[in-house]
Amino acid sequence: MTSSEIGFSAQFGGQDAATAVLPHFKALQVASQGLRFEGFPYPELAFILRVDGEVNQYELSGIGYLDVDRRGRYLSVDIGIERDDRGRVADVICEGLLFSMEYIRSVKPKLAKKIDFRSMEECLVELVSRYRGELTRLNVQTSS
Repeated sequence: MTSSEIGFSAQFGGQDAATAVLPHFKALQVASQGLRFEGFPYPELAFILRVDGEVNQYELSGIGYLDVDRRGRYLSVDIGIERDDRGRVADVICEGLLFSMEYIRSVKPKLAKKIDFRSMEECLVELVSRYRGELTRLNVQTSS
């Protein structure tokens, strides 16, 4: 059985959104390096940060919008960060990462039967720990 990796991308709704969340995005990328887990039917579990800003609003706070790549390369889940969430970006991200398992179960129950959620959970818990450690190392403010 092959292992799957965790990846991140972001869509910022303006310069203000990028300024507020880019340090978190970079910390997530560093924290996810080398993390892999077994029992997932796609090579990648991708998280997309959708950050409301001065130009675009995605109107999503927390987890939402699951997508499965037609070519079978990834399953993605959005984590929305509204302007009101900016004082607790790290908490919104961590909650989204950990709740993604339950979200996948509820949105795609047939797919969920093919996933080793124990392996996925271990990986996501490690990711959250590494992410929080990276925020501390970078001295990124995590609450207002």
